[in-house]
Amino acid sequence: MPTNPVDIPLQLGDVNWYPGAENTAGTASTPKTAKQTLTAHELVAEVPWSLTLDEDAVFAVLPEVRRTLIRNASEVIDDVLLNADKTTQNNINADGATLTTSTAGMAHFLIGFDGLIHLPLIDNTAQGISQANTVAASAYLNLLKKLGKYGTSQSETVFITDFATFTSSLGLSSVETVDKLGPNATILNGQLGSIYGHPLIVSGQMRLAEADGKVTDGGNTTDRGRILAVNTSQWRVGFRRSLMIETQRDIQKRQNVMVVSLRLGFAERTGARTSATHTALVYNISHT
Repeated sequence: MPTNPVDIPLQLGDVNWYPGAENTAGTASTPKTAKQTLTAHELVAEVPWSLTLDEDAVFAVLPEVRRTLIRNASEVIDDVLLNADKTTQNNINADGATLTTSTAGMAHFLIGFDGLIHLPLIDNTAQGISQANTVAASAYLNLLKKLGKYGTSQSETVFITDFATFTSSLGLSSVETVDKLGPNATILNGQLGSIYGHPLIVSGQMRLAEADGKVTDGGNTTDRGRILAVNTSQWRVGFRRSLMIETQRDIQKRQNVMVVSLRLGFAERTGARTSATHTALVYNISHT
C-alpha cells in the first residue's frame, strides 16, 4: 500500500450496445467508474524475557523467540482474514461475550475490518447454508450454486474448511474408493486437493462452531464444521507495513523485549456486503 488509505480503481462497467446503421454515428455510453478503498490497521505483539533466561537457557533464546513470533504472525494474519469481526458484543468468534481491544487471545478479531466468514454469516445471510447433517458432496456443490457466476472460475474460487470437515470429506463415497477414483482414491493417498475442480484449503484458523455458525465463548456445546467458498478476485489485501521485528534491551528490568507489528488492509470489492454473492458458507456440519 503506497498510502493509507489507498484507492484502487476497478474495471469499467458494461456499456450499452445498439444495432448499427450505415453512415450513422453510434449511440454513446458513459462509462461507469468505481474504486475500492483499502485502509490499513495495525496489529502488535510484544514478548519480554529476562537476561537471566538468556544466561541460563541451554538454547539461544532470541532466535527461538523470533521463529515462534514469525510463525504465529502468519497464523494471526490468516485468522483475521477469515474471522475478523468489528462487533464487540456477541462477536462471531466469542458469541455470548463482549470483547475489548485488550482481551487476550481475541483482541485481534477487532482489528478494524470484517473478514471472509462475516459476510455470509452476518452481512448477507442468504449466502449461508445450514447443513444440519454430516458433510456430503452436495454441500460443496450448493456453495458453488450460491456463488453463481463467481463460482465458475477454477483459478479464482476456492473452498476453505476446518480439519475435522476435511477428514470427513476424505470419506465421501465419490472420492474414497478405488472403483470411483482409481489411484487418486483418498483411501490410498489421503489427499483431497480439489472438489468440483476448485482447490480445497484446510485452515487451522477455521474453528469448529455451534449450529448457528458462530464460535461460542468459553467452548461450544456442539462442535460443528464449516466450509467457506470464496472468489478471491472479489477481495483485496494490502500491507502498509510488512511484518516488522524489533528488539531492544530494558536495562532497568534487565530484560530483552521483542516487538512484532504489521499494518494490514482488507476489503470486499463491491462495497455492498449485504448483497454480495461472491462468498458463501456452509455451517452446522456434524461429524458423528
